Amino acid sequence: MLRTLPHAAVAGLAGILMFASFLYVPVLGVLITQASILPLLGVGLRFGLPTVLVGAGVALGGAVIALPLAMAPVLTLLDLLPAVLVTSLALRPAPGGGDQGGPAAWYPPGRVLAWLSVASLGLLALFAVGMPPSEQGLQHQVATMVQAALDTVLAAAPADTRAQVVASMPVYLPGVFLATWVVRIALCAMVAQRLLSRRKMARRPTPVYGALDLPSWSVGLFVAAGVAGVVLGGDGGYLAANALLGLSVPLMAMGLVLVHNAARALPHPGIALGAFYATMVLGSTLALAAVVAAGLVEVMIKRGWFQGQASRG
Repeated sequence: MLRTLPHAAVAGLAGILMFASFLYVPVLGVLITQASILPLLGVGLRFGLPTVLVGAGVALGGAVIALPLAMAPVLTLLDLLPAVLVTSLALRPAPGGGDQGGPAAWYPPGRVLAWLSVASLGLLALFAVGMPPSEQGLQHQVATMVQAALDTVLAAAPADTRAQVVASMPVYLPGVFLATWVVRIALCAMVAQRLLSRRKMARRPTPVYGALDLPSWSVGLFVAAGVAGVVLGGDGGYLAANALLGLSVPLMAMGLVLVHNAARALPHPGIALGAFYATMVLGSTLALAAVVAAGLVEVMIKRGWFQGQASRG
């Protein structure tokens, strides 16, 4: 443990510098901040949970000392807790024992992703608790806050431009944040694992992402959130709909695996994938919904749910 302390300290300090970069380099710093969890994930996936805990402690201490006090809890929620969670899950043995060896001996990446999506619901709960009581409901409060923020940022813009920007903002902004939180952490974890594997420093083998699978309970939570979003009204329905977005990320990953596997069968997979992701960017909501739906169907096929329905029919 003592030999890893310098690595933990450097990772914690590097993480906090990257996290705070947006304060000093407004445009480039925002991009650097997206990768601020990488140093902690790197030492975690290389040395294990004790090292990442020390690194997180160093980062938190540095944030309290050097940054505005309000930044410390933000850093904790965006970087520190996720790094600890991913490390603790990724370095576990596979459920039921890992005597088969190789990547299959370790905790499956689909389960790590599923638990990350569940953890995002904690952020949603903090949002709901932190909002002041209002008779107009959470959705109206979010819209009002977005309007006020954009009016400040776009104060010099024409009124019709501000109105267009407000209209383009997603109604379920908290859910979009949850999904982005999960995607950011998952991508950084994949990058950290790849960098460590190239240098033969990774503690576990790199997972076979093409064989991604999800636990049934993750799909059950997604379906339950969807039903609650339709059935419930008011704040309960709004929160359920936002939860649905956070819980959709594992299914989106399943859908993307299908797309990549299908592209490999084509003569020019790179071109096909480029066209697909361009369509996703342009089509946005509909394209993402289609990918999530494809992932949901794939999980159902793997579980044999359709076969069960056919046999009963």
